Amino acid sequence: MMRRILSILSLLTILVAFPMHADEMPHGFELSNVTVDPSDIASIKRGAKFFATNCMSCHTMVYLRYDKLAQEAGITYEKMPVNVKSWPYGVTPPDLSLEADVRGVNWIYTYLHSFYQDAKRPTGANNLLIANTAMPNIVGAFQGEQIKLDHPIVNMFGGYHYYDVLKQTKPGIMSADQFDETIRDVVNFLDYASAPYKLEQHRLGVWVLVFIAFLGIMLYFLKREYWKDVKRK
Repeated sequence: MMRRILSILSLLTILVAFPMHADEMPHGFELSNVTVDPSDIASIKRGAKFFATNCMSCHTMVYLRYDKLAQEAGITYEKMPVNVKSWPYGVTPPDLSLEADVRGVNWIYTYLHSFYQDAKRPTGANNLLIANTAMPNIVGAFQGEQIKLDHPIVNMFGGYHYYDVLKQTKPGIMSADQFDETIRDVVNFLDYASAPYKLEQHRLGVWVLVFIAFLGIMLYFLKREYWKDVKRK
C-alpha cells in the first residue's frame, strides 16, 4: 500500500515539474469567471454605451428596442443594422439580446479577451473560443495586440486560460485593469439585456411569497372551521 502511495506521489511530482503543452492535452480551454451585478445600474449604462458605440454597427438587439435604459444609451431600432442584407464573408452577425442566456457571461467575457493576430484570416484576427471567427477584433484598440504562443504551458490537470495562451505584443489605449472593467460592464449590460426585469421580478416574488403564506394561514383556519361542522355530523 505504501509503495503504491509513493508511486502516485512520484507521478504527481513529475507532472508538476514537467507540465505538458496545451496542444498535447485532452482537456480544453477554461473560461474566466466574471461577476455580474444586475443592481449596478452605472455599470450597465457604461456597458450599454460601449455597445452602442462599438458593437451596434454589426450586431442588433431587437428585444431591447423599447427599453428605456437602452434607448438612453443610443440603442434604438432605427440605428440597428436590421436592413443589411449582405455581410462580409457571408456571415450575418447574431442578435445579442439573449446572448448571455445562450452563451453565459463567463463565455462572453473570455471571448472578448481572446482575440489574437492571425495573418491567415481575412480580418487579420482569430479567437481562441471560436476558431476562424468572422468577427473582427473590435476590442484590439482598447486591449492591445496579442499573439498566440506556439507552446503554451498548462497546469498539471491540462487546464489553461486565455492569458496562458496569448501574449501581448502592443499595448492598447486602456490598461489591463481598465480593459477588464470595461468588458465587465459590457457583459453586465448583456446580462441585463437577457432579463431586463430581473430585479423587479425578484421584488415582486417576495410579495407573492408573503401573499401565499398569508393565504395559506387563512385557508388553514377556514379548513378548521369547516371540519368542526363535518365532525359534528
